[in-house]
Amino acid sequence: MEQKTPFLTFDASFQDITGPSPRLELLSENTDYPFAHEAGIFIPSTNELFITSNRHLDNNGTIQIKISKVKISPEASSCSCSCSELETENVPMANGGIHYKDGILFCAQGTLDQPGGIAFMQSKPPHKSHLLVQSYHGKPFNSPNDVVVHSSGSIWFTDPIYGYEQGIRPPPELPNQVYCYEPETDDVRVVADGFGRPNGICFSPDERVVYITDTDRIHGDGSVDPDREASM
Repeated sequence: MEQKTPFLTFDASFQDITGPSPRLELLSENTDYPFAHEAGIFIPSTNELFITSNRHLDNNGTIQIKISKVKISPEASSCSCSCSELETENVPMANGGIHYKDGILFCAQGTLDQPGGIAFMQSKPPHKSHLLVQSYHGKPFNSPNDVVVHSSGSIWFTDPIYGYEQGIRPPPELPNQVYCYEPETDDVRVVADGFGRPNGICFSPDERVVYITDTDRIHGDGSVDPDREASM
């Protein structure tokens, strides 16, 4: 009899990650604000998970997004964890992210006053951070959303206009595009366009194909247009 799992699997190799009998367990929740929204960057060496929140208002009514570090302590029968918020003023409105070298890359969407881009943050305290790239030919990015790293070292990321639709970014100066940044040469170029809202991005195992989701059906203000793209 086939055992049910909480995952919908399309490829048997997925079990190499989950094992034959995966289960879901709630480790942490926060009723004050939506603290677990994007990123989900696991650092194996320290057993820590970095996550970004959804947009919420602080005590002054200002829209903000927080980065949290979740320390996971595996035990014999279950896991426990503790969460702490990080001060990351150089990563404004963080969204997607990925493990990179000895740290983390975050998509910094930016604010009305601060530029967005791809930010590097140290995975260990004091978690210093800085923007690696913030513009394309002098024009600021819209609001970078998700990022992936090629084995060659190049950094690929999506840049939809969700930030403008959500009221956290100025009017866009660039189309909804996908970019490749070369850290060694500081070169940035467009690698794909024609999207409504390019969102998630990842490579195939052999890196010959890059998969990009187009979530144009759902706009940043929460409205839904069923005639627009919802595809990969």
